[in-house]
Amino acid sequence: MVRQVDLHTFFTSTCDWQWVSHTQTEGWVSAFLQSADIRCFVSEQIACIGWLSRKWGRTMLTITGEFFRSLPVTEKQVFAFFEQVARTDADIIYVNSDSLYSPLYEAGIRQAGFLRPVGMFSTTLSKEIPLERPYVFDKSWQRNLQKADEAQLRFVPVAAPSEEVLADYVRLHGEMERRKGFRDGLTAEQLRAILSHPEFRLAWVDDREDRHLAGGIVFCRGDYARFLYSFTTDEGRQMSASYFLYKGLMDALAADGVKRFDLGRLSPSKSQKNNLFLFKNGIDGTTVSYNGEWLYTTSRWLPFALCLANKYYWKRVQV
Repeated sequence: MVRQVDLHTFFTSTCDWQWVSHTQTEGWVSAFLQSADIRCFVSEQIACIGWLSRKWGRTMLTITGEFFRSLPVTEKQVFAFFEQVARTDADIIYVNSDSLYSPLYEAGIRQAGFLRPVGMFSTTLSKEIPLERPYVFDKSWQRNLQKADEAQLRFVPVAAPSEEVLADYVRLHGEMERRKGFRDGLTAEQLRAILSHPEFRLAWVDDREDRHLAGGIVFCRGDYARFLYSFTTDEGRQMSASYFLYKGLMDALAADGVKRFDLGRLSPSKSQKNNLFLFKNGIDGTTVSYNGEWLYTTSRWLPFALCLANKYYWKRVQV
């Protein structure tokens, strides 16, 4: 049985569940979905938060991530849950799951009437680094970590970020976005909202003069952590601050008992994005895949219309 509940009941019911996506947490909801038309679904084994949006006379329910009481989930559990979700009064239901790929998940959600979208706009690839054994870096990583050590960089975790710290992060991340011509950063209000919850952590890499050369934000719950956001200044690039940031985060997480560090979605390609893939792939670990994007529609033409809207209206990049 799948129930629709309010946010308070949702978080009370799922507080001790084994798996939760960072996009389903109280911090994330308060940062990004505060004014959204939210729907909360809870069953015995699966739960999720979605939000309704209306455009061009159509209603779309968007769900990014899930809660699982325990893993693995069965085909029947996934089917029963999403069959009920599909009964929501929406023309389009878009699911983007960042839980590890499972054939049983795919079988269940397909039986509930969901298909892969016509166009995919997020990669399913990622990499998990085991933190219980010595790290293995490729030669590029080894050279850059040595350069960072020679520059005497310092890793500085931030336990309770002040308003000045939040403003510094937003400013420096924004400078990197303008330099690279993209946008995925946070506003000061969003940063304040997620960092008010201990599951989200901020850290700096500083030089000997206490200047911030790099900064990063991770999500950590239990023995699992995921890399979310980062920036590096021009000076930081010259001193290999980004390599030092990842290494510092891994050390800090391992000290806190984290066993798996998810580097976040990887996008290997022929474009410049491949540089980020090569950077992350320089750490030895396990390449994994998420369950990814799924779509349920009330009309055959809506998947094609959504693909065109993603490409030409929202200017998203197909992968």
